[in-house]
Amino acid sequence: MKYLLSLIVVLFPLCAFAAAPVPSPDTYYHVLLGLQYEADGEYEKAVTAYQGAIDRDENAPFLLTRIAISSARVGNLREAIGFAEKANRLMPHDLGNLNLLADLYAAFDTPEKAIAIYHEIIAQSPKEIEGYLRLAEFLAREEDLNGSILTVENGLKANPSSHFGHYYLGKLFTNQKEYEKGIKQYQEAISLAPDFLHAHLSVASLYELLGKMDEAEKVYRHILSKSNMEHEEAGLRLSYLLAERRSFGEAMETLNHLSDEYPRNPDIWLKISLLWAQQKEYKKALEQINKVMAISPPSRDLKTYLASLYEGDGQYDEAIKSYQEVMQKEGDSYEMHLRIGEIYFYRLKKIEESLVVGERARKINPKKHEAYLFTGLVLYEVGRFEEAIVPFQKGIEVAPNQADLHFHLGATYDKLARFDALVHEMEKAIEIDGKHAMALNYLGYTYVERGIHLNEAVSLISRALALKPDDGYVIDSLGWAYYKQGKMKEALATLEKAVGLVPDDPVILEHLGEIYLKENQRDQSKKAWAHSLVLDPKNEKLRIRFKEAGFLSPQESTIQNILDLNPVHVVPSS
Repeated sequence: MKYLLSLIVVLFPLCAFAAAPVPSPDTYYHVLLGLQYEADGEYEKAVTAYQGAIDRDENAPFLLTRIAISSARVGNLREAIGFAEKANRLMPHDLGNLNLLADLYAAFDTPEKAIAIYHEIIAQSPKEIEGYLRLAEFLAREEDLNGSILTVENGLKANPSSHFGHYYLGKLFTNQKEYEKGIKQYQEAISLAPDFLHAHLSVASLYELLGKMDEAEKVYRHILSKSNMEHEEAGLRLSYLLAERRSFGEAMETLNHLSDEYPRNPDIWLKISLLWAQQKEYKKALEQINKVMAISPPSRDLKTYLASLYEGDGQYDEAIKSYQEVMQKEGDSYEMHLRIGEIYFYRLKKIEESLVVGERARKINPKKHEAYLFTGLVLYEVGRFEEAIVPFQKGIEVAPNQADLHFHLGATYDKLARFDALVHEMEKAIEIDGKHAMALNYLGYTYVERGIHLNEAVSLISRALALKPDDGYVIDSLGWAYYKQGKMKEALATLEKAVGLVPDDPVILEHLGEIYLKENQRDQSKKAWAHSLVLDPKNEKLRIRFKEAGFLSPQESTIQNILDLNPVHVVPSS
């Protein structure tokens, strides 16, 4: 109803009835008073003033129309309709009265009466597009899009040169997701009115929606050329497209020009901030976001974005403080508590604080699984495996079909040497999500390490590799499986590829060294193992094997010395 009432005011400004009969002289005082109250937005007082005039001249259409408008503005629709109907009886062919009455019927939810009046308006002016558009707009609000489209099409048959008619028809087709038809109508509007920028904007938006970014960019550039680079929306949209193409310099130039023209537009400064953030220039992004907050009261989303900028800039304490300030003003947030927890754990290494925040998140919404997963991961990462089982299991109770929970519970059982439980959870994760690459690789590698189900292990790892073809760790698993199967040629080629992708992983280097040794490539084996031991000096098992293989010569007094004298360089086997 708010839309309809605002429409009434737009369509019936104070001068709309200049051609109506002049009120009798003794009503002037009340008429002028009512007009003044209307201009000041004091509609209840305007109604009272107009009523005083009507008491003296009850058959003045001008007064009846004005009091109808003011009555509608204060929500008295029934009274407004009564006044408008009387005005229409006195001047039955007045288009202003008819439009007002149609809008009031629409606002009062009497669509049949509204439609009848709109048809009467069209009948009086069949060549004028406005009546058709008013009826089409009403039908669209009544969710009769087909009727709305038919109405505009009829209007264009009567007046084919109406650029706004084609534009509105384009909007209707767009609402029905008939985008090509929408583009055609917008282009027709542009051909009739080349400077009608709304049509240009609309067609550019559809080009974006259809993925035709080059065409959209051309239109936005055209709009800016027509507006001396001062069209806000076109400039913002163009800067977005340029940023997506990583043309940051031109995007920034466009935005800086707009900011000079519209320094009080917070959207421009926000976009500049986002552009700096895309380039990981977080300090510059923070400078711009402060300009936004100086112009307009910061929203929850804006304050959350500010916190994320502090996080990106490494100001973790400020980020936490900002997130907490948002929650103090806007209320507790499950997601925000989890974000704070992640900062505490992954960035600040504050274990207990992260666990406390995870517990708060679970209390906010105990039916969501992410907080259980987070708490389990924290406990797992710090080696508290028995404790980690509990949140993982509770998370599964809440969300039994979350594959990640089963995967991480299985990995925890692995740390506790509970093989059957490990296999069960990994199989469950794969059953839920057949494309869970980590679970496929983990279970396959587990079988390889135990030397069991090797054919199944190769199948599982191969499925993981199909999902992550450039993952060095998965490739290592496959190479190690080939080694266990005795397929040395395949194992060597696969492990060398893995080291090429992940050159500083001690386990992959240990595997490669083992295969080199098996193939009697002792120098290569020695260097691979030496590199592994430098990366993981606590691997006593490998250290013993290294010495037993006779790899430490008198000239090479330490393992690091071996690497200094013989840098590791993997040459793929032919």
